Amino acid sequence: MKIIYIAILLVLISACSTPTKINITQDEILWDSYGVPHIYASSDSSLYYMAGWAQMKNHGNLILKLYGEGRGVSAELWGENFEINKEMHELGIIDQLQASYKQLSPKYQQILTSFAAGINSYAEKNSVELEEKYKQVLPITAEDIIAHYFRVINYEFLIKLMISTNERKAGSNAWAVSGKRTTSGNSMLVANPHLWWSDLFLWHEQQFTTDEANIYGATLVGLPNIVIGFNDHVSWTHTVNPMDNTDFFEVKRKGNKYLLDNEYLPFEEFSYTIKKQKDDGSIESHELIRKKTKHGVVVKEYEDKVIAMRFAQMENYTPYLEQYYLMGKAKSLEDFNEALSLRQMPFLNTLYADSEGNIMYHFGGLIPKKNGDWYKWQDIVSGDSSTNIWTDYYQSDELPTVVNPPGGWLQNANEPPYLNTLPRVLNPNEFASHITPNLKGLYFRPQRSIKLLHENDSISFDELVALKHNNNAEFALRIQDDLQGLSTSTSDSLTLQAIKTLTDWDASYDNHSLGAIFFIEFVNTWAAQKGVSSRGLLNVGFEKKWTIDDPIQTPDIFKNPEEVLDALKLAAQNHLKKYPALGVPYGDYFRLKAGKHDYPATGGDQSLGIFRILSAQTDDKNTFRGAFGDTFVLVVEMGENVRAKGLLSYGNSSNPDNPHYGDQLKHFSKNELRDIWIDRTDQETNLELKESINDM
Repeated sequence: MKIIYIAILLVLISACSTPTKINITQDEILWDSYGVPHIYASSDSSLYYMAGWAQMKNHGNLILKLYGEGRGVSAELWGENFEINKEMHELGIIDQLQASYKQLSPKYQQILTSFAAGINSYAEKNSVELEEKYKQVLPITAEDIIAHYFRVINYEFLIKLMISTNERKAGSNAWAVSGKRTTSGNSMLVANPHLWWSDLFLWHEQQFTTDEANIYGATLVGLPNIVIGFNDHVSWTHTVNPMDNTDFFEVKRKGNKYLLDNEYLPFEEFSYTIKKQKDDGSIESHELIRKKTKHGVVVKEYEDKVIAMRFAQMENYTPYLEQYYLMGKAKSLEDFNEALSLRQMPFLNTLYADSEGNIMYHFGGLIPKKNGDWYKWQDIVSGDSSTNIWTDYYQSDELPTVVNPPGGWLQNANEPPYLNTLPRVLNPNEFASHITPNLKGLYFRPQRSIKLLHENDSISFDELVALKHNNNAEFALRIQDDLQGLSTSTSDSLTLQAIKTLTDWDASYDNHSLGAIFFIEFVNTWAAQKGVSSRGLLNVGFEKKWTIDDPIQTPDIFKNPEEVLDALKLAAQNHLKKYPALGVPYGDYFRLKAGKHDYPATGGDQSLGIFRILSAQTDDKNTFRGAFGDTFVLVVEMGENVRAKGLLSYGNSSNPDNPHYGDQLKHFSKNELRDIWIDRTDQETNLELKESINDM
């Protein structure tokens, strides 16, 4: 009997021990039933070769399209996206591609060439799957991948936000909870980026297993690194941080010279050609000139001045390849911070949790050291003096960082870093005022994020998953008592019906919720009357203003109750012109659609203070299709054995003929995550396909 007990004990010890080093004997991909490639590789070369192959299998046409745009030739090859081609040349990145590749060490050059080789091999062996126009961009090179790095991260997420007059959306939520706040005593992490559900904003979910590390996570399509994920020791995610490393200068000119420090200097000029395919198939050439000053790239010219733009990594561009390679291999907080210190990723907060119980928030990126405060740099700055031309960046350890706060949790929902936990740890006065805007208000989404953690003292893994799917609108919850109070101030039957609809409603954006659609109408109507965006109501609609000393209960109390009553009545009238009642099921009109899949939606717009984000585009007259919001969601518990659940909302393929196009929307509709199959045994049980590198 004693022998049996010892045997059982040994089994239990083995089951709970830290995973042992894996000895890879076969380079292969195990494809699971959600189209996730679990890549087993004996070397980095074979790993990234198979990673390129796997991405092409799920996103072939999209990848070739994106590389053609990034290379600056899509207008010539298939007559599309001339402006993107022009920007890539005008910003100078095309001229830097070879130099960027050559400055990488042989190790990272090999990663890029292997990834490109896997893409090219898949395209050659599966040519029939690919559109003819996109095949013209083949073969893909390492330089194409570097160009795509720049186009996605620097151009789309940083520069384009500054040069576009249209509001663009990019956001994210993240939580890190220490063992002092969890029932298991293990730290946990929630990853929750919000992006468009199309084009270059799509994520690709994957697992990399080598003799050195076992890394699970996701990357943006066309990029080789895992950007959000975990290994056996550490887990991490990102949120978009409010920072500014793209600025504009007004520079005086006389002819072909510009003024700087009381001296007129000649513009640097570079000529380039962009070809464009016309509707008849003929090719026209556009001969263009790119101008530079010491401030940056000239983006607009007038007779007596130019506007020059300066942006991070403007010269000597380096993709974030090494930083994320090292993050994925990290075994400790110290290892991870060494990787962050490279600052190859020019922006993003990082939230982190590890198997030792540590949690961390880090406000990261290439943050310039500037002359003046944040608000000075939100306008066009005078280019007369070189004292305004920033050239240096803060080191990683000089930026706002919190490790293991007394409250036991950290969060971010894209607000400045100073309310990432309660009680507060960071003091805004300890950091330069140009690093990030001061907290003059806190939108309802970060307020909701803080509340969900602050009001739960002990959280299990399953409870954390449930909190992630909390669909209540903080904006609606905040004003329901004030709405109820308005019922004594009117005798209008329609207004009273509107008040009753919003106060009987549970303030949720689940698919069965009544009142959710009418609340959108009411908020939009009230905001239009005030001449602000729906988020702007936070600053102008309330008597009790937001304060950092009471950050999750303010603002409160209607500033002008009569104005709100008018908005309620007008909103009800407009709503009833479109829908049969004030209270209609949310999911009947807001849908999740992809290919053959069509489900009722859950989640809503961030301006309403909903943690679960779903923004929709008009699908029909009064129905809507989800187009933006929760993308790759991950909940991870870091113990001796890692536990994880996740979801890639739109599925792991952009190919409508692929069975995994939209196949996870059903889980989104039900407010649930799927199991993440980390272990090979689970992958074999849920195996859809096995591929050997010898067949690739």
